[in-house]
Amino acid sequence: MYIAIVGAGAAGFYIASLLSREKHEIVVIEQDEEAAGQVRRELDAGVVVGNAVIPRILWQAEVQRADLLVAVTGVDETNMITCFMAKELGVKKTIARIRNPEYAGYLLVGGRSPYATRKIVRPRSLGVDLFVNPEIEAAREIVSILSGLYVTPMEEFADGRVQLREFRAGSAAVVEKRLSEIPFPRPCVVVMLGRGDDIGVPSPDTSVQKGDRLYLLAARKDMDQLGAIFEVPRRSPRTVVIFGGGTVGFHVAEALEKRGVQVKLIEKSVARSQEISSRLKRTVVIQGGRPDRELLLGEGVSHSDAFVAATGDESLNILAGLVAKDVGVSRTIVVVDEPEYIPLAEAIGVDVAMSPLLLCGSRIAHYILHGGAVSVALLGKEDAQVIEFVVGPNARISKQAIGELQWPKRAVLGAVVRGDAVLAPTSSMTIEPGDTVIVAAMIDAIPGVERLFKSP
Repeated sequence: MYIAIVGAGAAGFYIASLLSREKHEIVVIEQDEEAAGQVRRELDAGVVVGNAVIPRILWQAEVQRADLLVAVTGVDETNMITCFMAKELGVKKTIARIRNPEYAGYLLVGGRSPYATRKIVRPRSLGVDLFVNPEIEAAREIVSILSGLYVTPMEEFADGRVQLREFRAGSAAVVEKRLSEIPFPRPCVVVMLGRGDDIGVPSPDTSVQKGDRLYLLAARKDMDQLGAIFEVPRRSPRTVVIFGGGTVGFHVAEALEKRGVQVKLIEKSVARSQEISSRLKRTVVIQGGRPDRELLLGEGVSHSDAFVAATGDESLNILAGLVAKDVGVSRTIVVVDEPEYIPLAEAIGVDVAMSPLLLCGSRIAHYILHGGAVSVALLGKEDAQVIEFVVGPNARISKQAIGELQWPKRAVLGAVVRGDAVLAPTSSMTIEPGDTVIVAAMIDAIPGVERLFKSP
């Protein structure tokens, strides 16, 4: 695919890096010479220097032949205008990074009936096929994690019937055992195993070491029981402390408040603290800057069920998470900018580190998949993906036994959903048209996986 990326800041550079590794043809449009130079030096991508809201610059970048344009500058309005003009020039699909949640909705006004409304402004009428807000995605992910029994990253597939969860090896039930020896209480597939900065497809003979990250794919109804062999289940939190009142922190507090959770939010800006206090009626807002022990102890953080660090400074977030852990909080979640900091933060004691960029990448990756793919999640430092496919009647994989397929070596079939049933794959199982198949694969194996779901 030919993909144009507008903006070479942290988000744009990350997305360009991800897509260029998948062997797409990439062009990056950037005004700043220094940022454009970094793309030239470090990525296999074309570069056009200029302002993307100028049609001549878009034409120079050949967006008229692009399959996808992703606008991720720091200005919402620039991203929307760029998408609109790119659509006029002929680009097939557009994605705009939008930080203001109000831009991504519909304007609802009264209809002919006093009981009805009508939509008068739709995103697609602005030339935008998909709005992506990394901060809102991160807030949703945090609330989802806090709502479960385990402090682990989680993705859902097949309309929620299948879950992918990351568990850290620490219990005697899994450490120093081969995967084939672990007494999993319910059917599951360990689709990936992470160790340090590395991640890969394990074999049944792989020996699990303490601290390894195991990515389990199983039916949602079985996941709680599976998680119990890794850690003790915990009740949903009743009290949560949030450090940082930016977009992520505010929306986490808002969502938890609606669920009846007692929320305390610490924000350094006096003006922002006052704004949050006026918008969230049941959240206690504290004005404070540094996450030192005295502040956290004084605000009763040690007695809370969970701590979320979501300032705009990833170093401060990691420090805050470690201090919270030190004073006795059992669940800590921190937000980091760079995906490569996730294993580092978790290795030094943070329960969950998440990157809005990684979540943004997952949403964008969905738009570039082929062969019946309907959703995707990125794992590790975007080295691997878990992809959900729906099997078409003419797909190569249709009517084939799993054991007879020429499956890529660095990919694994994790689950098959047939109707309401979630099936653990076996070599004798035949894939039927209409089945939902969930696959985990390293980046270089994805083209081979996609071919199986295409017509011959």
